[in-house]
Amino acid sequence: MAYQLAPPNNGAAILPTDDDGGQLRPPTKLLGCLRTVGRPTSKTNPLLVAAVYNAADISRVDVKLVDVASGATVARLDRQGNGHFGVTGGLLCLVGTGGTVAVSVLDPATGDVTSIPAYANGNKTSSAYVFGHVPATGEHKVLRVYTAEYGETKQLCEILTLSGSGGKQQRWRPARSPPRAEYDVIASFDLATEEWRPTLLQCPLSSDKRNCCSDSLSLVELNGCLVFVHHDYLSYAMDMWVLTTDLDRGTWLRVEPLPLGKILRGDGEIMAQPLMVLDDGRIAFWVRYPNSVVRVYNPRTGGCEDVVNFGKLCSVVGLYRGSLLGVK
Repeated sequence: MAYQLAPPNNGAAILPTDDDGGQLRPPTKLLGCLRTVGRPTSKTNPLLVAAVYNAADISRVDVKLVDVASGATVARLDRQGNGHFGVTGGLLCLVGTGGTVAVSVLDPATGDVTSIPAYANGNKTSSAYVFGHVPATGEHKVLRVYTAEYGETKQLCEILTLSGSGGKQQRWRPARSPPRAEYDVIASFDLATEEWRPTLLQCPLSSDKRNCCSDSLSLVELNGCLVFVHHDYLSYAMDMWVLTTDLDRGTWLRVEPLPLGKILRGDGEIMAQPLMVLDDGRIAFWVRYPNSVVRVYNPRTGGCEDVVNFGKLCSVVGLYRGSLLGVK
């Protein structure tokens, strides 16, 4: 279904109505909810990690670490190999695209680079990667979800431990397939046990009440909280729900919607991904298309400004909270 993207009411968000025609008043603002529910974090804003591709040589990538509050590039790692980038537990990781699917791990605190020749179990297509850190053991792991070749539709999984390899060759270890489920649920993987959690998390908004396609839905982490993001193109607002309990209980709190007319502009912009809430209460977004722009919105004043434009060939990797002593 197509939706008209012209913002109604001069760009102001229109609150959805309940079955009786009354407006649904959200109980709280985003910043207040995150401060109440989120885990304690550093008082310093994390750095945004972005992979910027060179149009003349797409196989080489420049990795930039950016202070979102100012837009300044704090550090950069030029001419990295192409592949799937990730940030986890103070490390930057790169899964290569070659036949061995080797992994390079960079520690910005020391400057050390470790190459893990991890051999995959055959050719894969349509791979997605998740990088994570297990605080209890200190291990860093990569989960890969993929579909096999030759027409198999079932999703399969493999997992790789990045730390503790001792320089030995490693293989991707098979893991259980994601649980099969209908729409409107979220499956979660426990990196410590390397198992899918038996409880499926119910989405806060059912599919029949969404005014967008699936590409305009996302799950993001904001200041230590899991947040469900919905682009409502009918009322031209961004709806967000914050998970206020653990995954087993699954209680969501809907916060005040943000006006898309303030965040998005013309020229084909249709989606903004929340990145972080800054210390001063401003909210940083990544507007991917048509140019990769990081835009900061001030909910107090309604103002919105571009802080950095990465250009057309860019992907946001994640947030880095560690030291940069080892980066020149």
